Amino acid sequence: MPGQLPIITRHALSGRAHVNSEDPIFNEPLAIPMLIDIFSERGYHAVVDKHIQEVPERVDLTTGAITCRSKVVYRIEINFEASKIRRG
Repeated sequence: MPGQLPIITRHALSGRAHVNSEDPIFNEPLAIPMLIDIFSERGYHAVVDKHIQEVPERVDLTTGAITCRSKVVYRIEINFEASKIRRG
């Protein structure tokens, strides 16, 4: 499959790939719609879900207060026609 993304090539038999990204480019308002549009026009179906996780950074030993930072993970599910290999 020339021109394919490596993750797509590795999951060719299943027809589904899951990609997690923390890339800050997805904070741009048009980045996710562009990703979905580009995959769609190439015959893929992409779904993007934004997960915000609180990650502990510090603990105040006198008060027990925990200071956290937000970690944003974009979970991208890409669906496509699976390879016909080994399907009889």
